[in-house]
Amino acid sequence: MKRCVLVIPDAGPLNSLWVADRLDLLLRLSMPIVVVDAVYDEVTSDLRYPKDAAVKAFIDGHSPPFVIEQTDVGAYERERRRAGEPPKRNIGELAMMDFISDAGGVRRYLESSDPLLVLFEDRGLRVFRKPPNMHLLSTVGLLRGMEKAGVIRSADAVIQEMTNPTKSDRRPQDRRAFADLPAGIDEPADIGSHWSP
Repeated sequence: MKRCVLVIPDAGPLNSLWVADRLDLLLRLSMPIVVVDAVYDEVTSDLRYPKDAAVKAFIDGHSPPFVIEQTDVGAYERERRRAGEPPKRNIGELAMMDFISDAGGVRRYLESSDPLLVLFEDRGLRVFRKPPNMHLLSTVGLLRGMEKAGVIRSADAVIQEMTNPTKSDRRPQDRRAFADLPAGIDEPADIGSHWSP
């Protein structure tokens, strides 16, 4: 069975999995992982910060399955930052839409009927018009699915570490509140999609 492509259009999943010290879980999915450039720029922007340095080393050290996809939105945002302007909100979601709608973007990875898995935490991502092949999955939903499939022993243990980090280099502002607890968001593609290890 062909693995679908996982797109990460939101810094939240990378930040949360780093807080829990479980970025490795992304590798257990055995699928290509596309990070849009605006999100990569956001999560690796200050290498003096342990999270940014660790996430950059993890993504750069696992290529493949990680691929950084360039978008017009990401290029525009980098120009804005070079000019000293503050970052725009929701730039990752805008870059993902650019990637999905661009003929040279997501279509390089998919046939029209192949499912596309989008991993996110921003609930605002749910408001755009969802293509029929897009499966939306929150970080909590991913963890619940991995537990159900026997890939991890306890989703709750990872969620506990994401929301109340015990590692000394995770600062109090790294603590996360999740609006999708307890079950997570798992909206299959209209054409049907599922995952098994």
